[in-house]
Amino acid sequence: MKNQKKMMASVLSSALFVAAPINIINPTNTFATGHVSESSTDEFKVENSIITEDTQSFSLVSSDVVIDFDIKYENDNVTVKTITNDMEAHSFTYNKSDDFAIIDGEIMELEFYEFIDSNLVVSELDESLSPINSTRSTKKLDDTPVYVTSSNISFSKEVSSIGNTVTVIGGVIAVASLMGVTIPKKVIEKKVADWASVAGLATYFTIKTFSGSFTYDLYRTKDKFDTGYGGTSKQYKFRYQNMKIKGSLWKYSIEIKFSEIGNWWWQSKPYL
Repeated sequence: MKNQKKMMASVLSSALFVAAPINIINPTNTFATGHVSESSTDEFKVENSIITEDTQSFSLVSSDVVIDFDIKYENDNVTVKTITNDMEAHSFTYNKSDDFAIIDGEIMELEFYEFIDSNLVVSELDESLSPINSTRSTKKLDDTPVYVTSSNISFSKEVSSIGNTVTVIGGVIAVASLMGVTIPKKVIEKKVADWASVAGLATYFTIKTFSGSFTYDLYRTKDKFDTGYGGTSKQYKFRYQNMKIKGSLWKYSIEIKFSEIGNWWWQSKPYL
């Protein structure tokens, strides 16, 4: 089935995200080590970080593995290149108009879609009964977040090493950034390192399927605000939040969350 891309192309975000704890969901037996826990991972640290407006490079370093990353954003394209200390090289490229990425010359399908999380929906009746709405004519404009929709980027790729596993995860996070979910580059580095620390346990074997999704929620302000752009134009302000990335690799299910601390932005001029 042809993937559908329903992302809001006009949406630009300036929301910021910070690192949050890593979760290993239902850890299972592997090798001879019994149960896997966070303390049993070979932790990767970020070193040699160099960041510019459109590029970043850094190294993921563990006790015996070094993975050098180069990420470049150019117009509607993002490129991720990695190379390990034993010269294992990988590349990930994506164009904003496509529903696939190219990894080491092979197509990796990406599925983009929006959905409604019923657990986050606040009904119009609930809003109208709120005390703050009972004096709507005199109350101060309210920027309380109101849920709008959720977005998802799904992926699946066969992997056989820590090198191409982290290339996939770094690429998917970079795709989300390219689509408008602005993530500080330092946070991208930290999240890729978190994934490498856990996923490394599951990649020292033959080819396995690595699948998962990157999800995030769109919120708006309860009230419309004057844009200050002239005339009487008023708009809702928007922001993305509740961002997380999930993945399944062999017997492992991994979820890493991002906690937003960002700013509101306009959907159209003058933005923020």
